[in-house]
Amino acid sequence: MVSDLLFVVLGIGLAVTIPGFMSALGVGMTGVAAAGATAEKPGEFSRMFVLEILPGTQGFYGFIAGILIMMGTGILGGAFGLPADVTGLVVLAAAVPAILQGFTAYYQGKVATASVSAVSKTPETFGSCVIYTVMVETYAILGFLTAFLLVYGLGIFG
Repeated sequence: MVSDLLFVVLGIGLAVTIPGFMSALGVGMTGVAAAGATAEKPGEFSRMFVLEILPGTQGFYGFIAGILIMMGTGILGGAFGLPADVTGLVVLAAAVPAILQGFTAYYQGKVATASVSAVSKTPETFGSCVIYTVMVETYAILGFLTAFLLVYGLGIFG
């Protein structure tokens, strides 16, 4: 039988790695566009930077979810343990929303990249473009909050 520890570590690993990787893709594609736009209009750096960092937040959400699971299960302190009615597979399942929210970073990067183009042509569109980009963030936040509430609801924090 697969141990509870293996499932918990798998949940932590996926919750940190997938959102981190997808954030890197989103930030990277937006950064390429932002670098080109900044080369043409150096004064627009701060606006381009705001658009570039937005797809990176999903990586933080996944990282925070992983840390919370490590703290709750005692992995971070070196004393792994779960409540009697909680299995490692259940902890892995609770991490799924934190894992899947990471995929929104790629799509947020696409919106942010298009926004870089729009803002470089018409700087007055910056506010609207930030709103478009942040709308994708809503679903990342919902995924993180769901994972947080599931992990908290398992009672692993004592």
